Amino acid sequence: MRRALIIGGGIGGLAAAVALQRVGVSVTVFEKEPAIAEVGAGLSIWSNAMLALRRLGLESAALQHGSIIERVRSVNPSNVELAVTDFAALGERATAPSICIHRADLQRLLHDAVTASSLSAVETGRECVGFFDAGATVVAMFKDGSREEGDLLIGADGIHSVIRKSLFGHEVPRFAGYFAWRGVAHEAGFDLPAGEALMMLSRGAHAGAFHCGTDRIYWFLTCNASPGAAAGSPCEARAAIMSQIDNLQVDFRALVDATESDAILRNDVIDRPPRRSWGRGRLTLLGDAIHATTPNLGQGACQALEDAVLLADAISRDTSTEHGLRAYEDQRRARANDVITQSWRLGKLLQTTNPIKVWLRDTLSSTALGQKSTDKLFTRLLCTELPSLKPSTASV
Repeated sequence: MRRALIIGGGIGGLAAAVALQRVGVSVTVFEKEPAIAEVGAGLSIWSNAMLALRRLGLESAALQHGSIIERVRSVNPSNVELAVTDFAALGERATAPSICIHRADLQRLLHDAVTASSLSAVETGRECVGFFDAGATVVAMFKDGSREEGDLLIGADGIHSVIRKSLFGHEVPRFAGYFAWRGVAHEAGFDLPAGEALMMLSRGAHAGAFHCGTDRIYWFLTCNASPGAAAGSPCEARAAIMSQIDNLQVDFRALVDATESDAILRNDVIDRPPRRSWGRGRLTLLGDAIHATTPNLGQGACQALEDAVLLADAISRDTSTEHGLRAYEDQRRARANDVITQSWRLGKLLQTTNPIKVWLRDTLSSTALGQKSTDKLFTRLLCTELPSLKPSTASV
């Protein structure tokens, strides 16, 4: 039986573990933190990723913890409707719904699925510092001096991946020119119909609100800034958010008011430019470690879930581990890189401060041509096919 070493216990790493165990691969996930922490805010899991969760046997559980997204309504700062995107119809075409779920809930579902299997284990407090190819195996090296040997190694350790750096050297993530505040609030004081998500477009900023499980709404607000701009204390962050909300609809204040100050997250929006090479030998990368994207299409976690399914499928089908890894990379590269490019372009449009571009953006959004363009983009993203996962008969 082959053994996979997965570096990183986030969404992508845990999903890869679930997928690989379903095809009969023994898996150990190594996470540098002392525990799999329940952090983060909301995640949009669009139809393509729900199909991936179906292949992992977790679609029903995710539906129980998340809220279905039937439509997304876009408005301007005066609360004038610009467009409505019908994700219920897109879900029918994709054969899977779209949901918003708290990141901690999804991570818990994946973690429980990993640890429930005799083929898998999660080891926390294990910080990987590098690896080397031993020919017939690959060896991961850890900060405490220990080593682990496996048949394949998967770097799923995020946008600042140690495994990526070991492969390709130091590459600085690309700053998008803006940052994001995020939080999860109770629904009281904010009117958001069931099944509906709201996007608010302004000049140099945009915001969103999504139902995120029972009695919770996930919200975000992005603003243009220089990289590394001081975040300030939690109270200062709240005041800064409120000052920005003056450019949006006033009702959005209720969500910020219903969020604990120390639960408001702030981060620079960064990504990784598309890359052709993803791995070598018995090693590959997955999720943000190789194709981190800006959040404008809500596809970060979704693409990692797709990675997990197609990685396991490729490993189960090919007669050698190395060939299977290259097949996975070849199958995923174009789609993941397209998401990076499209999300970057959309971010530039959403964050523009040029008054003419703002007017064109908002005006075109409300036209039939604009809606057709949006539908075409999301059809391409959401309507995909993923294989069922079957036990492997391939050799090492």
